[in-house]
Amino acid sequence: MTTRAIFRTRRPPGGRRAAVVLAVMAAVAALWLLAASRVHVNTSWSDDAWGYAAVPLLGADPRSGDRVLFEPPDAVGAAVPYLKTVRGLPESRVTVDADRTVSVDGVALARAKIRALDGRPLAPIAPGTIPPGHYYLHAGHPDSHDSRYAEIGLVPRERILGRAVALPDLPWLGLDGPLVGPDDAPAPAETRR
Repeated sequence: MTTRAIFRTRRPPGGRRAAVVLAVMAAVAALWLLAASRVHVNTSWSDDAWGYAAVPLLGADPRSGDRVLFEPPDAVGAAVPYLKTVRGLPESRVTVDADRTVSVDGVALARAKIRALDGRPLAPIAPGTIPPGHYYLHAGHPDSHDSRYAEIGLVPRERILGRAVALPDLPWLGLDGPLVGPDDAPAPAETRR
């Protein structure tokens, strides 16, 4: 008497080969994404993560609410990219009240401070309509250095590095939350020597 496998499944011809090709393609895509994405350390205490990966936008434009990493203007002299949230898109209207409250499309976002933490004067952004290819980038922290100030202004699309994806905490490596705190802020100009 012979036994027959009742539940034996048959693989379609070339099925194993297709699975290997698919796995190789997925690995190549993952390696490309890893290489195209850049990791940036968070140098601000105003956010909870120690670092972010800039995931390429792949030709898409940022949307309102997207967290992005961008290169601030060269004149700012920032050593690292800034992490902000897109709050104003092209054609949005930026206004500044007498008390320096900056609004986008009628929604008050924040008040522009008169002086930076290091004591230098800060001018608020000029009111107007956001031109094509530019974005109002913002962070909710009162000391955030963002588009509310003229020296940052509206950020051109080409300065946006990509969407920001928070990296997980790695406490055993000392990477747990922001790597700096408020005490690490620069001293006001009059107290520095």
